[in-house]
Amino acid sequence: MKGLALPVIIVVVAGGVAGLGALIGLGGATVLAALTALFCLLAAFGGPLRADLRLLAGFAPALVFGAGVPRLLGEVSEWAAIGLLTVVVFAAGLLPVLGRRYVTVGLGLGMSSVFGYGFQLTGSASVAQVLGAPALAVGVAIVLRVLAGLRDPGKPVREALAELLAGNGSVEQAARQWFGDRPRRWTAQVLAHTLRYRAARGVLEERGVAVDSVEADRVASLVRTRSTSDSLFSAPAPPDDLPGATREWFTSMWDALGAVHKAATTRDESTVELPRGLHRRVLDAELRGALSWKSAQTRHAVRVALGMFVALAVARLRPGDPLTLSFLMATFAIMQPEWRDSLSKAWQRIAGSAGGAVVLALVIWLLPPSALLPVGLVAMLAGFPFMTSKPLLFNGCVVLMSVGVNAANRHLDPAPVLVEYLLLILLSAMIGLLFGFAAVPGVRKPSPEERLDTAVADTRDLLAHLAATLRGDADPRALARLFRQSARSQQDLLATEPGSAEPTAPQQDSLEDTADALRALHTTAVALALPGRRHASLADPITTLLAGQPTHHTPKDDEQRLLLTSLSTNLAALPTPGR
Repeated sequence: MKGLALPVIIVVVAGGVAGLGALIGLGGATVLAALTALFCLLAAFGGPLRADLRLLAGFAPALVFGAGVPRLLGEVSEWAAIGLLTVVVFAAGLLPVLGRRYVTVGLGLGMSSVFGYGFQLTGSASVAQVLGAPALAVGVAIVLRVLAGLRDPGKPVREALAELLAGNGSVEQAARQWFGDRPRRWTAQVLAHTLRYRAARGVLEERGVAVDSVEADRVASLVRTRSTSDSLFSAPAPPDDLPGATREWFTSMWDALGAVHKAATTRDESTVELPRGLHRRVLDAELRGALSWKSAQTRHAVRVALGMFVALAVARLRPGDPLTLSFLMATFAIMQPEWRDSLSKAWQRIAGSAGGAVVLALVIWLLPPSALLPVGLVAMLAGFPFMTSKPLLFNGCVVLMSVGVNAANRHLDPAPVLVEYLLLILLSAMIGLLFGFAAVPGVRKPSPEERLDTAVADTRDLLAHLAATLRGDADPRALARLFRQSARSQQDLLATEPGSAEPTAPQQDSLEDTADALRALHTTAVALALPGRRHASLADPITTLLAGQPTHHTPKDDEQRLLLTSLSTNLAALPTPGR
């Protein structure tokens, strides 16, 4: 969505929702529904159609509650409403522990809830209208997601698998995309053999063997296409100067790539039957790991909630102020999981607002007051495409929109409104940075090396105990604690807290690669630990892999074959503790 595409989409979505809201009688809440729909779209896209719709089914009640109930409660008790909204913001800040897909979900829930509470309605609105506004917004987002994905619902899965094969994607991302969709047998085969290919290629590259990527890129393009196409695949003979073990890895790599090619051209569309409730168990395991004071993400959610509580308390002192919404949204946007990002957001907000204020001052000086409204609306549409790519420009456009529209609609002198806006932005930056930099007392700040070693060791301990449990040699009740500990340490792997050492560029790359492997291992462990002894035959292979030895066990079951391939590939990707 570049150029004019995003402004057009914004106008169509906001205008369409506003029209629907007027038709169904939302009254003063019509504009609230139109603008909330834009935040809903943040959570609507990110995976295959089936997985996104399943996520939206759970997201819808939370958003309707967050965007509507605190506002309604505020009519009875402002402090009760502030307390409830603080809890919603805490929940939104905690959602990213469920995976990268939930980062935008948490952002959408938080922004929609803060916006729903702070937005100044024109006139009064009933309970049905206030709750109906976010409900309509979610409904439109779901319809748009269906329309966008109906033609090719499996495209995100194929794209993720193709990127993984081409060496540009992560194992965790591809596995989660495949797992979230209705798993097809041919995509399961592509995923399993791609993992084999990547493992063999990694060994060859470590040994200094040059690997040509042309054929892998060609096969990746076959995986990416929607329909099958006839093509030939021919593996080259190993070079004569390769020693025996390296020759075997060379042959294994091309065998795996040939298997991916075969799966991508034949395409067995039958469904791989996964155990019921596996998706829910994976999310439960991630969430249980985060529900602890030791979790960096939980401590971040607490900081965000406290920061928003302070901002809401300040806003309470200025009832009816049209700039309250801008103040609250800016405070929420500045507080980021990593304090360096909070500092960057604050700088972008302040510098962008200062630049926008200069432009607005020129507009006030050179143009008549009637120009404020159209200039503000044009600035809003022009700024949205640059929200992420050029945040300084976007924040400058927000000044023209917020000050210009409010001054025009309320017949206010724009100069004092502009000064007030800049002061509120400075205050939001102070609050955001205070809680962005605030380190929770009594909690150690481990170095990147310590976090990496702990996460790897916890996951290996989990897998070792899981293998013993599958053999019947260990107490299965201990698995719950090990799952929580493993989930928490791998979630903390990429979390940089205030006062902790900043990882170097090589360290950051290593942390990200290890985090992907650990998430994939954690998901695999959840599948292996399902009730019953259906995976008991994998106990010895798991122990062999943990010892650093290759396993020759070849399961006949597709699910077990994929699980064992995932284990071997991701264990090989882990660094040695202490390295």
